[in-house]
Amino acid sequence: MDKTTRRRITAGAILIVIGIALLALQLTKGWGEWIILLLIGGLFIAAYFYRRAYGLLIPGCILLGIGLGAIGNNTILGVGDFTQIGLGIGFIAIYIIDRIYRNPATHWWPLIPGGILLLTGIGTLSGDLGRLVHDGWPLLLVLAGLLLIGAAFGLFGRKKTG
Repeated sequence: MDKTTRRRITAGAILIVIGIALLALQLTKGWGEWIILLLIGGLFIAAYFYRRAYGLLIPGCILLGIGLGAIGNNTILGVGDFTQIGLGIGFIAIYIIDRIYRNPATHWWPLIPGGILLLTGIGTLSGDLGRLVHDGWPLLLVLAGLLLIGAAFGLFGRKKTG
């Protein structure tokens, strides 16, 4: 990996962490079981990156997704149940992470349960979604970080060399 790619990945990861931290500080009512889920899921993901074992990626992303859903449920927004949305994001993350780090011909099966859970979870949301957008602006930092990392790996067109 060249220096420019490493810088983009680092910048993207920093934006993601800052965005998630700001969002969690803004929206959570308190520390709950979600911190344990995020820590254990993060350990599985770190082990996947170290060993490149697909079997470690699956529980890591699922636990992180459930943790994200628990964070959503503990927010002050009160727009609905985020458990399905978090789990759907976890399944989709399995596909995305494996595609970036392993190979383009990755397993596509996580997109099926992930898509179903994500769509049904979004469909069950209630309340004022405008409030969610207003208070959820740090997610834009997360999206910008994901775009930087995706561009560094050449997911959006040609990969820049430099």
